[in-house]
Amino acid sequence: MRVFFVLYSIGLISMPVLAEQPFGWIGNDQSSAYAIGMGRMELSGYRARVNDTIDFLNLRNDLLASNAQRLVGDTGDLTGSTRQLRIGILDSLELFYRQSEQNLTINLGTISSADIENLDNGLQTERKAFGAKWVVLDSINRDRSYPWSSVAVELIRTVNRSNDFGGDLANLRTSAGGGVRFDPPGRFALDRLEDEGWQAKLLFSSAWSTTATATFWAGYGESHASSGTRWDVDIDFLRNAFLQTFDTRESQFVLGAGLNWHLQPRLPVQLGYEYTHITDREQDTFRGSSSFSRFLPSFLRGDGLQEGQTRNHSLYGSINWWVTPEVYVGAAGKLFSNQFTGIIPHYNNPLSGSFGDIPYGYLEFRIGVYLNMLNAL
Repeated sequence: MRVFFVLYSIGLISMPVLAEQPFGWIGNDQSSAYAIGMGRMELSGYRARVNDTIDFLNLRNDLLASNAQRLVGDTGDLTGSTRQLRIGILDSLELFYRQSEQNLTINLGTISSADIENLDNGLQTERKAFGAKWVVLDSINRDRSYPWSSVAVELIRTVNRSNDFGGDLANLRTSAGGGVRFDPPGRFALDRLEDEGWQAKLLFSSAWSTTATATFWAGYGESHASSGTRWDVDIDFLRNAFLQTFDTRESQFVLGAGLNWHLQPRLPVQLGYEYTHITDREQDTFRGSSSFSRFLPSFLRGDGLQEGQTRNHSLYGSINWWVTPEVYVGAAGKLFSNQFTGIIPHYNNPLSGSFGDIPYGYLEFRIGVYLNMLNAL
C-alpha cells in the first residue's frame, strides 16, 4: 500500500494538469481532489466549544451519565482553536499547515485508593498537521464555475502533544484501616503524552450536479504514540511503584466520502463521513517492580491499553456564507463514534483511554479569507 502511494504520486505528478479548484469552493478542513491554484491562499480560523449550553447532540451529558462514579462536574467540556493555511505553489500543487489547541476538561470523582491534592482538571493538547496535495489527473471545464473530475494524492504529517496530568499525593491507602502519609505531598503525573505519524490519501472528486461535488478517498497511515506515569519522590522503591511507560505503534486505514453543495451561490454546505480502522497495534509496556505498584489509582493503570478501540466513525457538516468574494464565515459540527480514536493516538492512555469508546462531538465557529496573491503584486 505504501509503495503504491509513493509510485503513484511520483509517476503522475509530472502530468500537465490545471487543477485550480472551482469558484466559491471552501477547502479548509474539507477533503477534495482540487488544489487551490498557483498564487492563491486560504487562511481560516475556528473556535470549538462544548459545555452545558453548547452540548452537541447531548453527548457531554451522556458521557457524564455513563461514568457517574468516575467523572463529575464539567467533564466533557472542550475549548479549542484552530488556524489553517493553504498556499498554491502550482496550479496542481498546494501546501498546507494546520495547528490546533484544545482543552478537554476531566474532573475525576472520589478516588478511594488515595488522597490527592491539586489534581489537574483537563488534558491540554496541541495538534499540528502539515503536508502537500498534488493533483495528478483532471478534466477541467472551460467554465470553471462548474465542478469537474479530479484525482489527487495527499501526504500529511501529524504531531500531537499534551501537557502532563497529575496532582500531589498526600496519602496512599494500603489497607482498609490505613495507609502511608506523605508530608510534604509528592507530585505524580501521567506524562510523555505525545504522538507523531504520517498519512497518504488518494482522492477523487467529480460533479454531482452543476452546483454540487462529491469526493471519495482512501488512505493509509502509521503512528507512534507514548505515555507514562511518574512520581517525584526521593524514595526509590516508591518512585519505582509509579513508574510506567507505554509506547504504541499502529497502522490506520481510512475510507471517506464528502459532498460540497452550493445551496445558494454564496452559501456552500459541506457534509462528510470518514471511517478509521486501526490495525497492527503493538504495545511496549514497562511497569515498576515495586510491591506498591498495586496501589496505583485506577486512572493511572495502563492494563487495558492493548485492548483499546480500533474503529471510529466520523461525521461532519458545515454551512458557510461568503460575506464578500474574499471573506466567509460559518459554523460546523463534528461527531465521532469513539471520541478521538485514530485522531489523537496518544489519547489511548490510562486516563482518556478509559472512556475513549464513548461518542463525542463539538461545534465550531469559523472565519476564512481567500486571497489571490498574484493580483497583489
